[in-house]
Amino acid sequence: QTCFDCESSNPCAPSLHTTDVYYYSHCNSTNMFVQCSAHGGCFDLSCPVGNGAVLVWNSANQTCEYPPEGEEEQAPLCFGCGENENNPCNPLDTDNKFYYSHCDTSMYIQCSAHGDCWDKKCSSGTQWNDAMLACVNTR
Repeated sequence: QTCFDCESSNPCAPSLHTTDVYYYSHCNSTNMFVQCSAHGGCFDLSCPVGNGAVLVWNSANQTCEYPPEGEEEQAPLCFGCGENENNPCNPLDTDNKFYYSHCDTSMYIQCSAHGDCWDKKCSSGTQWNDAMLACVNTR
């Protein structure tokens, strides 16, 4: 099998997992990959944004890389709480959504129900994943 996802073709399950292989191509997007934990956990992850372009998964190198020239995808909208930044909190950009991607992938935005905005830092070695609404391991 050449691509996987955690829901329908989980490569981390004991029946499919290859010893010492923890990263796999994702079936839904070239901008995504699957990461397995040493204990069988499965995580659908997105490649980060770099210099305004969404990086793509390179299964041969087991890393996210810049796409070939001319195939760049525009980076998704990012946010910040500063005065001249795109603040998603007041009013909320999306009803009942309180966490957003920050323009710095090592950070995220947390909003309060009252419109307050906070720039939050992910732990060392992690970056924000908007699909999971969490900071995830980058190693």
